[in-house]
Amino acid sequence: MKFKSLLIASLLAFSTNVVFGDVAVPYGEGSGKVDYFNYIRFPKLGDPYPSGPASFRSVGDSIWIADSNACKLMEYNSSGKLLTEFSVLPKNLKSYIIDEKYNVPRRNMYIEDFAPVYDSEGKLISWWIIDRTSRKLLNFSLDGNKIAEINCDEFRQPFRIEVGKAGHLFIADKATRSIFIFTSEGKWVDNINWEWSGMAVAGADEKLYRLMYISEERKNMLVCTNLKGKVVKTQLLKVNNTLNPRLWWVDEEKGECVFSYTPGDGFKGFYKVVRVGLDGVVRGEGEITAPIKMNRFIDRSEYGYVYISKCNYFKAPEGNFEIVPYKLP
Repeated sequence: MKFKSLLIASLLAFSTNVVFGDVAVPYGEGSGKVDYFNYIRFPKLGDPYPSGPASFRSVGDSIWIADSNACKLMEYNSSGKLLTEFSVLPKNLKSYIIDEKYNVPRRNMYIEDFAPVYDSEGKLISWWIIDRTSRKLLNFSLDGNKIAEINCDEFRQPFRIEVGKAGHLFIADKATRSIFIFTSEGKWVDNINWEWSGMAVAGADEKLYRLMYISEERKNMLVCTNLKGKVVKTQLLKVNNTLNPRLWWVDEEKGECVFSYTPGDGFKGFYKVVRVGLDGVVRGEGEITAPIKMNRFIDRSEYGYVYISKCNYFKAPEGNFEIVPYKLP
């Protein structure tokens, strides 16, 4: 009887910890598709890199995709079925208009990144998004209604956003080289120096982790700061030749962090991804491919499963925008 109970418990646990197959979304306009800008569609496009979805997140048994150009959020289940889709555009506003003279898009709104908000029981209740065009933070419920917004005069190029377990917002701004911290109600708390190197928020006490380059060592230092702005821990990471490193998460239980970087000889279509212990020792290193224009191309669910994007914005509408499982090295 004891063995049977354990077996049932294991099966129940597995049923709520779903490992995804591929989520494949066709390129195009309209429901169930993700929009794209490239030279096939707009031969006079001025941006040097084509664009598509800039970010995705893994939440519970769902994958959420930010269709950055069309300005909508899309939820898919473990079988790749579209469950939810809603626009974050104000009424009567298009995400972009076509310049008739040059036949290129002019954006009214663009989703740079987004982050989930959970209640006290760990249930997803809303999303904070970054609108790069207006430089605002917008909070939307799961049925697509806008709940709140934060308009900070200090924002210049808000790029990454994370929400801690207690609801604090952490926004990394590339132009000001700062991480801005707000309460869940939008009250300013602090801003901290940032080196374009990603960030991670860990623990119930919402510790902020950053990477800082130490030129004398030619290595990165993992820096942990509390909500009062005090540095509580630093650790030199024993990884060489890292260009443009991006910290993705810190797992305090496993005692490790995960970040990606461009190899020292330059970007050649792939990034290195490395798993490093909080003692600074490398535990594994691999490679992943992602568009250079994509902001968040790797994410981890609360169950510990890791997913990456698989896409080629140069060739769209050929192929699909995909989210696929990834085994960390």
